[in-house]
Amino acid sequence: MSDFEIETYEDVCQLVAQLGILPLSGFIPEHPSLDAVTRPGAWHTGTDTDPWLWRDRLAEDGVAAYGRFIAGKPVFISREIFPLLKCVLCPSENIEERYEAGLLSRETVQVYELIAEHTGIDVKALRKLAGLQHTSAKRTFDHALLDLQSTAEIVISGISGRLNAQGNKSGWNSSCYALAEHWIEQHQLESLDLPSTTARTRLFAWLEGRSTLTTREYLRKRMN
Repeated sequence: MSDFEIETYEDVCQLVAQLGILPLSGFIPEHPSLDAVTRPGAWHTGTDTDPWLWRDRLAEDGVAAYGRFIAGKPVFISREIFPLLKCVLCPSENIEERYEAGLLSRETVQVYELIAEHTGIDVKALRKLAGLQHTSAKRTFDHALLDLQSTAEIVISGISGRLNAQGNKSGWNSSCYALAEHWIEQHQLESLDLPSTTARTRLFAWLEGRSTLTTREYLRKRMN
């Protein structure tokens, strides 16, 4: 779908609120994505109308939770339905219980604990604290982040600018991570504690009328 013409940050805020779910790029069938509803020439300009910069601003402003929550792909979930999605995706067992059951690696548990201890931690600092900064450990580190996002236990909470010794911007910005519960609390959302089946029913009732049947069928399969 490319019926929308999004040109400003205010436009994308309205679109996220309207749809509930907006992927960064198109992977959800019959559903808009940020790259499809914006002009290609607007990207990576470094201006206020650059959709690339909107990604982290949406999270920082509490407009939408941002992370790889669905199919391992970056997606925005509106503040209205993110607590529901978290109930759907988050396992009933806690981190330690899943580790003891062999469902999570020790590195994943360590990354979770570090994010819990250092809210909004920069990804580079997180990797260093976890002792996974070497090239050989990159896959393990990336897998830990993906595991924790796929269960909506952590979110990308914003970015940190890389500065040189003089305090000037130097190089690419880095993503920052926080526990989903901290993000919910920070932006004054209602934290829900619902059985996944109840949350799923409420979530898809909300999405009806805002998405096609094909879209919802795809999401149901991905949220199993």
